[in-house]
Amino acid sequence: MFTQRLSPLKHSFALLCCLALFSSPSIGAEITITGSSTLESFLKQWAALVQSKSPTTQINISSPGTSVAPKALVQDKTDLAAMNREMTNDESEAFIRTHGYYPTAIAVAIEAVALYVHPSNPLPGLDVIQLDAIYSKHHGCGWRETVDTWGKLGVDSTWKSKPINLLGHNKKSAVRDFFNKTVICRDDFKDDIPELSHEQLLAKVAEDPYALGYGAYQPDSKLKIVPIKKGGTNFVPLTLENVYNRSYRLQHYLYLYVNKPKDKAINPAVLDFLKTGLSQQGQAFVKEAGYIPLSDELVQRQLSKLNK
Repeated sequence: MFTQRLSPLKHSFALLCCLALFSSPSIGAEITITGSSTLESFLKQWAALVQSKSPTTQINISSPGTSVAPKALVQDKTDLAAMNREMTNDESEAFIRTHGYYPTAIAVAIEAVALYVHPSNPLPGLDVIQLDAIYSKHHGCGWRETVDTWGKLGVDSTWKSKPINLLGHNKKSAVRDFFNKTVICRDDFKDDIPELSHEQLLAKVAEDPYALGYGAYQPDSKLKIVPIKKGGTNFVPLTLENVYNRSYRLQHYLYLYVNKPKDKAINPAVLDFLKTGLSQQGQAFVKEAGYIPLSDELVQRQLSKLNK
């Protein structure tokens, strides 16, 4: 029986090749992602992109809701916690008690919330605190007067006595949750505000000159998007530039949280998934899903967290 002997140099090379083969994230790797359905559409596209490069990588995406994600990360039941908001202090502290350090938050997309009115509406803009007076039941942010007509917003002529026909999102909407926490200070919404899907809301505003509705930013909409101010002197229109420079205030990040010990590398497969999502192609899927992709600067900031 003939046995070929390798030279020491060839033997070392073969050993390195084997090690590289078994340490590659593409060989039998498995990634679990748990959390918000808000991110699900583009996460599935990221997963398909990763699997096109690494066919043996298994990526399991479960979307029971944002509130489930932090607990799953604490208990090491998921590699990535998908959340449509930041972790609360209680959620972060629960993670710290178990692991001794903070979870690493990776922003992966931006959601901006727009105020939509009919194209004929002459309203120049809204102060965020006025929105509390318009939408909240008990004026949770402190505005004393209920605003229920367009005249109370300074719109004159034939609009002065016309009612503001409010439209809102259904209770499962991440946009509604953000609006509740950020705009009406966690107060209850006024009674009898129709609870609609995003598409239904836009259709209602298009047919009702006196409607006002909040929803995710849709740049190709033919409706009027109302400029907003919060604590400033000028109304700020909703544009990509104003989102990126943070002057438009009704916006928030969508996150993937990862358990990254201090001074230790992330699982190579998880790192590859995150870098794929932050790539130009990954961020193109974010835009395709209806969200705002990160700016180049924001992408670099997220990558720097992964490289520490």
